Amino acid sequence: MHFKKTGLCLATILSSTFFQIQASEFDDYLQSKQIIDQNFKIKQPETLNEILTVLTAEDSRTLPIEIDNNTIIEQFNLYADRTELKGLIITPDFEQFEQDLSVKEVQKVIKKNVVQNCNIFFEHQYQRHNPYIVKLQLSSEKNSYDLELKQKDCGIK
Repeated sequence: MHFKKTGLCLATILSSTFFQIQASEFDDYLQSKQIIDQNFKIKQPETLNEILTVLTAEDSRTLPIEIDNNTIIEQFNLYADRTELKGLIITPDFEQFEQDLSVKEVQKVIKKNVVQNCNIFFEHQYQRHNPYIVKLQLSSEKNSYDLELKQKDCGIK
């Protein structure tokens, strides 16, 4: 289904490396600057947010991005405690899919596909060891779908 690919592609926008069991290079950098401790707990949330604001601004220069001819990501923001994504569902047959299912069922299918990509959404250890959520807002021609992906949805905490 298109949503599997869409979820994967949405997640890859957030970073350039995939899930690692060990600390990512970004985690290592944050530790070296004492922004997070050796257990990946955030010590300086304001400083982390400043860094993430710069990264968001840099990465936003490539937006909007069309993904798999199904989704356009228009905006994303990174914070110490969350990631926020906003985009459009542009799949040609999505309107029929929405007609066949209720809004709640469509949202459930989208979330199921997003959950399959948890390792990408929670790529960095600081995202896994501190309270962290991913907020997604995807809009079709008819509806808007607001999803919240929590660590517990991914079996992290």
